[in-house]
Amino acid sequence: MQFLKRRQISLLIGACALAMVALIAFQVNWMKHSSRLIEEQFNNRVNMALCSAVESLAADQNSSASFRACCAEVNAQPGCMQSVDELPTATGMNQTLAQSLNFYQISLPYEAVIAPKDTLNDEQGEIPPFSCALTPILQDDTHMLQLQFKGKAGYILDKMGWMVGASIVILLFISGIFTLASYYLLRQKKMSDLNRDFFNHMTHEFRTPLTNIRLASGLLSKKDQELRSNPYLEIIRKESDHLMKQVESVLHLATLEKGDYLLKKSPVDLQKLIGEVIGSMALQIREKEAQVHLDGSQTPCSVTGDAFHLSNVFRNLLDNALKYNPGKTAIHIGFRPSAEGCTVLFEDNGVGLNDKEQEMIFNKYYRGSGDQKGFGLGLAYAKKIVEMHMGRIQLSSARGAGAHFELFFPN
Repeated sequence: MQFLKRRQISLLIGACALAMVALIAFQVNWMKHSSRLIEEQFNNRVNMALCSAVESLAADQNSSASFRACCAEVNAQPGCMQSVDELPTATGMNQTLAQSLNFYQISLPYEAVIAPKDTLNDEQGEIPPFSCALTPILQDDTHMLQLQFKGKAGYILDKMGWMVGASIVILLFISGIFTLASYYLLRQKKMSDLNRDFFNHMTHEFRTPLTNIRLASGLLSKKDQELRSNPYLEIIRKESDHLMKQVESVLHLATLEKGDYLLKKSPVDLQKLIGEVIGSMALQIREKEAQVHLDGSQTPCSVTGDAFHLSNVFRNLLDNALKYNPGKTAIHIGFRPSAEGCTVLFEDNGVGLNDKEQEMIFNKYYRGSGDQKGFGLGLAYAKKIVEMHMGRIQLSSARGAGAHFELFFPN
């Protein structure tokens, strides 16, 4: 897994923060919409209850007479409103209103008033809510019965209580997860930077003594003819070379992961380059008694790339083929030029890999089964280089059937 750059982490956290703001705005808008729906539903139920009560009062002669007398009194005082509680039949009227409101599940305290219709119209000429014409009682459309509620806002909030509570809980939960994720992401990024710096310093510190060991072993073998075939001096030389390769792999991969490394690209003949790599590894190939078959192509297999890093990729593949083969090693290298680019094929007869190993083989620090030495960086480095050349690397294998690598490089 590649480390995210600090700028990428900032963009990721910023995008998540914007998503949180958008979610909060959506929730607020949704609650406002729900509030309007609840208020509209409340208004409709009250209007139906009020009109139902007026029809019931119209059938009561005493109530009807009280309404007509009240309307006549109201007409005598323009702009006046008369409370129903002040009428002689107020008890019966309030009981009828209460029953009707209870039927429609309205339990808020209210005040009922009688007023001329023209005094209730708003600036747009519309009748306000909770009003019903007294036409069934007065035989005309001049007065209305209106209810005025107390605590309507609290009623709506009470109805929305579970919505508001659930929204707050969900938002707090998501905000907590986002905060924790951001904290651990930044923490992991800091730790990865520290680890990478540590490895860089460590490998740089290793290079100087390793170089001195290699130089010293070389000078000893030149100075004393008897030491040239000394097995202990050969072990020192081989092991120092091996460790130097591992140190170089760490340095190369760390350099590439900084993100600002630029490949030094130029025209590269892949067939010629791989031939040079095979020549530089002649001693290893001879020591392993391996057979390397280079199947050249009549069509040139040239791409624009970084020869140094490409040679390291091919060297890593050859080195793995030599290491992970307990028997007589046979390696076949082929080329397949096309109009889009060039494909390089590596095939060996080694131990192979199972499905689980194939999924993880390109991960850093992963080493396949076996007792071979190494840090598990070779194939991770190879994949990184191929991708930086806008190419791709694929592996097909099976346990005991060798490995087949296919590398494609575009023109």
